[in-house]
Amino acid sequence: MSRRALISPTRSEARVVEPLTFIRVADCETTGFPPDAEIVEIGWTDIRYFPSGWDIEADGQSKFVNPGRPIPEAVTKIHGITDAMVQGGVTPDEARAFIARGPDMLAAHNVDFDSKFLRGHDLPWLCTLQCSRQAWRGFPNYKNETIRQQLGITVGGDAHRAGYDSAVTARILIKLLDVMTIEQMVKVSKPSFQPIRMPFGEHAGKLFDEIPASYLQWIGRSKLAEGIKTAARASLARTAAAPKPAAATVVEEDPDAWRSQIGRS
Repeated sequence: MSRRALISPTRSEARVVEPLTFIRVADCETTGFPPDAEIVEIGWTDIRYFPSGWDIEADGQSKFVNPGRPIPEAVTKIHGITDAMVQGGVTPDEARAFIARGPDMLAAHNVDFDSKFLRGHDLPWLCTLQCSRQAWRGFPNYKNETIRQQLGITVGGDAHRAGYDSAVTARILIKLLDVMTIEQMVKVSKPSFQPIRMPFGEHAGKLFDEIPASYLQWIGRSKLAEGIKTAARASLARTAAAPKPAAATVVEEDPDAWRSQIGRS
């Protein structure tokens, strides 16, 4: 039977995490964006709950993956991975099976992206992107490297390579586990999660009903998480359905009213 982490609902209560709970932090470098893309490199860092707390068990590992198709030149310029480098790599299905084999749950910095490539399992996901937006308001942005710098995390390696990115994400995750429960993180990580307040951007921290309608309409058309878009649309619907205050009756002053006072004293 697979172990599952059990943590009390609030930070003020004692946390109970099953010993040796195992989270695999994964990162994919790909040929592009889903659905018409495939993995070219898979990276992972394993963290485990030891008696002393959460710690790294296997750090910054990676494997090349042969996507079975050419890697676009524009994408190679980003991550530096060429067709020649992946020729002897594992298949995408082998990479997916490996990543899901063993852990109690998976984590990634952008679950909405990585989960589309690392599919075919029923493990719960933890999204450090969404959780960081909830945990640490006011960061310039929530890119992996920005959060690393804001938190003072140091990791050696090359950004935009899967092993390095997974190592950074794992350290962000460990810091998140100090301020959020796993239950909270699983909830926030679901694409359908609807925050009460806008978690980032120029209106970060505001209730959705306090945000201008034009901005809410932009959210609804954007590629943000479905839960955020749903929250924006719900706010617009509430505003549209709210009864409009009756217009005040305007009584124009009679410009000749002064004449009626003539002769009265």
